[in-house]
Amino acid sequence: CSRNVKLVLSSLNSMFEHLIASLKSYASLTDEELKDFISKTESQVFSKGETLLETGAVCMSWAFVTKGSFREYHLNENLDDVTTNLFVENTWVLNHQSFTGQKPSKSKIEAFEKSEVLSISIHSIHELIGKSPSYFPLGKILEVEAERMQSQASPEQKYLELLNNKPAILQKFP
Repeated sequence: CSRNVKLVLSSLNSMFEHLIASLKSYASLTDEELKDFISKTESQVFSKGETLLETGAVCMSWAFVTKGSFREYHLNENLDDVTTNLFVENTWVLNHQSFTGQKPSKSKIEAFEKSEVLSISIHSIHELIGKSPSYFPLGKILEVEAERMQSQASPEQKYLELLNNKPAILQKFP
């Protein structure tokens, strides 16, 4: 059985290479556990401007960007469009507050260009955690998003952080 899992994983590795690398950066998962996680994902394609999460909807999944980019934004009291987050390839997309609280989102997440994601539902995440405590460290994905949400940096500080740590975002978004 273990040999079959390795054969399946090796054929999936090229398609899921960056997702697997991200999962391994958060948790020590066996090949079988990686296969189980991947089996729970759903591939989705979004056209430019298509919505991943609507304002007022509850975020019910994590999505890993395999191609393209997304923008999270809300409208302020003057109905000005305020971007709160940008997501590029090989990053996780979710609305932390909506997902963890299972409350309606105050922002919208939409594709900035034609994009593809691998998503996993909250129900599947809970099912995996029920099978093995090895999945618990994946909660760090939520912690990273929570830290970003709590950042009180000025726009200039945020720009410098992007310039130094995430230059791919500046290349994707004007």
